[in-house]
Amino acid sequence: MSDFENLETIAFQIKENRSKLHKIEDLLSSVNIQLHEIPLKRTTESTFAKMIGVGYDDKMSDLEKTKKQLEQSKMDLKTSIMKDIDTFISEFSSPNLIIPLENNPKIIDGKTVYKYREGSQFKNVFEMLCEMLGLSSPLVIKDVMLSPTEIVIAVKDEFEAKQKFINSLHEIQNTLLIKKK
Repeated sequence: MSDFENLETIAFQIKENRSKLHKIEDLLSSVNIQLHEIPLKRTTESTFAKMIGVGYDDKMSDLEKTKKQLEQSKMDLKTSIMKDIDTFISEFSSPNLIIPLENNPKIIDGKTVYKYREGSQFKNVFEMLCEMLGLSSPLVIKDVMLSPTEIVIAVKDEFEAKQKFINSLHEIQNTLLIKKK
């Protein structure tokens, strides 16, 4: 079953893995710099160590192991992120998607306003949607504004509001499916 709570979890996981990926890429860059510098410094460092009577270990093999581990972690995270994005798109685009809206909307300033049940908020879902659609938050599709806290439809007739909401949601779903291909 596809629902916003699950999508929130998936979107959060994508954000977390992207953050980890960024840190790994920074570490990998640092290791690559060290691997590049060691051969340039090896002669001087080993000669100096010999002169003062200590052993010299350039840590090259340790850095090579670290580089391999970081590269594997980077690949694993990229795979996980892509899989999670694919799952997010599939679940959001599902005809069985459940959006936990309050059953009775409020009419405010001539607009129909639906709040999420139990005061739920879906910040990560909407950050991910905005990123995937290339739009800013809140998402505005035709006369429907979708945000992490509520959905506002620019009509006061509840039936017309439901129609506009369904059409806007289908438009988002179709756009996501196109991007998935």
